[in-house]
Amino acid sequence: MEIKFFCPYWGMGHLPLETALQQIKAAGYHGIELAIDPNKAGYEQAATLCDQYGLLLLAQHPYAKGTTPAALLEDYTTKLEKILQLQPLLVNCHTGKDYYSVAQNLPFLQAAAGLSQQYGIPVAHEIHRGRFSFCTTATAQYLEAFPSLLLTADFSHWCVVSESLLEEQSAFMDQVIPHCIHLHARVGYEQGPQVSHPAASEFQSALQAHMQWWKQLVQHHRQQGKTSITITCEFGPTPYLPAIPFTRAPVAIQWELNLFMKNYLTENLLT
Repeated sequence: MEIKFFCPYWGMGHLPLETALQQIKAAGYHGIELAIDPNKAGYEQAATLCDQYGLLLLAQHPYAKGTTPAALLEDYTTKLEKILQLQPLLVNCHTGKDYYSVAQNLPFLQAAAGLSQQYGIPVAHEIHRGRFSFCTTATAQYLEAFPSLLLTADFSHWCVVSESLLEEQSAFMDQVIPHCIHLHARVGYEQGPQVSHPAASEFQSALQAHMQWWKQLVQHHRQQGKTSITITCEFGPTPYLPAIPFTRAPVAIQWELNLFMKNYLTENLLT
C-alpha cells in the first residue's frame, strides 16, 4: 500500500501559496491540504498552481458561516459546490455544530453526500471539536442515522474531549474506523489536541495509542482492496503548538514536527 502524504498550508500562511508549494514539493509530499474560501478573490488559482507543481490538492472546507442552521447550511452547501468545481482529490469538511441537534446536523451530511455523488469526488467530515463529530457518543448517533457517513480521522480531538486515550472505547473505535477515508496524523493527549513533540518520551503512550488506531485504519483499507491511503501530517502552529509564556515563542518548529511525522509513518505505519 502507498501512503500519499499531504502537508497542511495551515501555519504556512506567511508564505505566498506558490512559495509554500515549492517547499512542500521539495520536501517530498504528494500534495497540500488547503483551506479554501470561495468568497476570497482568486481562490480558483489553488488548483492551477497545484497542477503546475505536480501536487495533489486536498481541499478543506472550514469557512461556512450562518447564525441559524438554515443559513449555515445554505452557505456550507454553496461553498462546498464551488470547492468541488475545482476538482480536488477529496474535500475535508468542518461540518455542523456541536450544539445542533441530530435533526439540525443531518441535512449537512445529506447535502454533502449529494454533491459528492454529483461531482464524483469524495467528501469527508472531519472529527473535530465544535462540530457534529466532537465526541464519540455524539458521532455514534450519526453513524446510526446516516450509515454512509464518511469521516476524516482526527482522533486527537476525541482524546482531549474525553480526557483520555479512549482506553475504554475500543468497541466504538472498531465501529468508526471503517468510516474514515482520510487521516490527520496529529497526536493528541488527555489534556490537549496536540503534544508538544511526538518524539518526546513523555508522550510515547499517546503516540502509540494513535499508531494503533492508524494501523487499524490501514488494515481496513487493505481489506477493502485499496492500494493507497491519504494522510495529512497535521501538527499546527500556536496556539495548537504549545508556546513559552509571555514571549509566545513556540516550543518546537511546526514544519519539523510534520516532517518528523511523515518520516516516522513512512518507517512504521505499514509494518
